[in-house]
Amino acid sequence: LTGHSDRVWSVCFSPDGKLLASGSADKTIRLWNPQAGELVGEPLTGHRNLVLSVCFSPDGHLLASGSEDHTVQLWDTKSRTLVREPLTGHGPGVNSVCFSPTGEVLASGSDDNTVRFWNTQTGVALGEPLSGHSARIWSSVDFSPDGKLLASGSDEKTIRIWDTQTWTAVGEPLTGHRGWVLSVCFSPDGTLLASGSSDQTIRLWDPATGLAVGEPLEGHSGQVMSVSFSSDGTLLMDRCADGSATTWDMTT
Repeated sequence: LTGHSDRVWSVCFSPDGKLLASGSADKTIRLWNPQAGELVGEPLTGHRNLVLSVCFSPDGHLLASGSEDHTVQLWDTKSRTLVREPLTGHGPGVNSVCFSPTGEVLASGSDDNTVRFWNTQTGVALGEPLSGHSARIWSSVDFSPDGKLLASGSDEKTIRIWDTQTWTAVGEPLTGHRGWVLSVCFSPDGTLLASGSSDQTIRLWDPATGLAVGEPLEGHSGQVMSVSFSSDGTLLMDRCADGSATTWDMTT
């Protein structure tokens, strides 16, 4: 798919698979028909700097975008227009955005080392910023399937789990990676958390105890940029900076 004039930082499929969103260093977001490989409408413009993260709401009606311009924006996917004014509060760039399972809350992770929560209907910030990390949060925030927990990964090589009802950390940071934590993802049943790192490994964790599950998944020749479980939780897919992708069997 061609159309962006600069590097593509983030892509995300809509829940029904009929749209693909891409965020780019050209400051725009594009929507695509993935079946036809065609652009849908005009590019979404409004950010003043790199678009680092895009994410569809669970019902597909909204698209959230995080940018180096320090803002989060919410778009109506049918009209392809902004829903409201940009959500502001982060200092440096917003590297990661993620909707809660109900779509009522949006989480954002930033270079300012914090996670923020937003009411997607009003655009109002919920609670105080979560400030337990000591380094930037990459493209690595993810809600548990029941929405009660949020995981965040940071350049400080740790993962934190947060209670989304009290806005507080749950237990101690998860430690073990020797490099930046670039991606986190809960399994569909919420019993596992996967993390990908610049140390070229994937680690699995029990979010209830904060303990590592098994040995690290190794064999990559590049940073693990993204991890994602299949819908039934039996497979874990990753994408590496060297362009490779690996599928892991979670049943063995």
